[in-house]
Amino acid sequence: MIVNPERHEPLSRTSWNERLARFAIRDIVDEAIEGGPPDEEAEYGGSVYEGVAGERWALALLGKQVDWPWRPGHGAGLLDGEVGVALAAGDRDRFRAAAAASIEDPWNDIGAGAAGALVAARLLDDDEVARAAIGRLWATWSFDAKARACVWTQKWDDRSEQFLGFAHGLVGNAYALLSTIRLQGLEHQRELIERVVDALERTAIREGGLVNWLPTLGSDGDDVRVQWCHGAPGVVCGLAGAPAHARLDALLLAAGELAWEAGPVRGNAYLCHGTAGNGWAFLKLNRRMRDPKWLGRARRFAMHALEQRAGGRGLWDGDLGLALYLRACIEADVRWPLLDVR
Repeated sequence: MIVNPERHEPLSRTSWNERLARFAIRDIVDEAIEGGPPDEEAEYGGSVYEGVAGERWALALLGKQVDWPWRPGHGAGLLDGEVGVALAAGDRDRFRAAAAASIEDPWNDIGAGAAGALVAARLLDDDEVARAAIGRLWATWSFDAKARACVWTQKWDDRSEQFLGFAHGLVGNAYALLSTIRLQGLEHQRELIERVVDALERTAIREGGLVNWLPTLGSDGDDVRVQWCHGAPGVVCGLAGAPAHARLDALLLAAGELAWEAGPVRGNAYLCHGTAGNGWAFLKLNRRMRDPKWLGRARRFAMHALEQRAGGRGLWDGDLGLALYLRACIEADVRWPLLDVR
């Protein structure tokens, strides 16, 4: 099974309406400011993923400065921890204090590990930390006999998995390396794209002209997802900025068609595992393929996501992430917040 239909819903018939999108952005910003900073007692309340760091940064990008205090992150990483808080705050000293722990984290993904530190180092212009993270990623990227491809392993709580998607595994780590290609030699540049494409081709699940990926090498078909964090939309978002490559283009187009055919994510409007995150893959394909149908599809998903809006807090899993997606659809801007742009 390439898609679980229970995870998706039919696309709304509502046509793109820029005026409605602009009103919604204004409404989301006003509600966020009126609601004040997230709960101080929340475990991840300081983070960029669902806490004050992400909300404060998003509001500034949307034209509203707030003086909510920066709070400690949960651990060292990008999405929940200190690296992410430092990135949102533009605080290089705070970033350097957390970077080493993030680089060595056995999760070894973009959320908690070296890839997240590498993304932040790029956006904060810290080549020294970037080179340390690049070294860690190459040193831990190994051949798996079962997959017949090079993958990374994530370890936590006496467990280990080999994740394939953007949020926790192969694609997120490859994205970070691709985004810092200028710091790597020509041999690494060539090997990087070939390793990634080989791994994606060998781990893909296919149906007709569509393609998807399970969350991990050990996943069964019951765990199939079509989201930014796991599955085809995240593959597109992570790799659409890679150098031209015919085999990769074929995978990205098939993944984009899969996201469109699957439809919006049921009951979730937001970036990480919702309709807006899937729609962002269409924005990426609009830029890479220079085909306006993808921008039209992104905007249709935006209208559907507006109808799904449920008042959630946070950047990756709340209304402010949706507001940034609406703005990206208005401007045809492919840049994912706090990964492609600070």
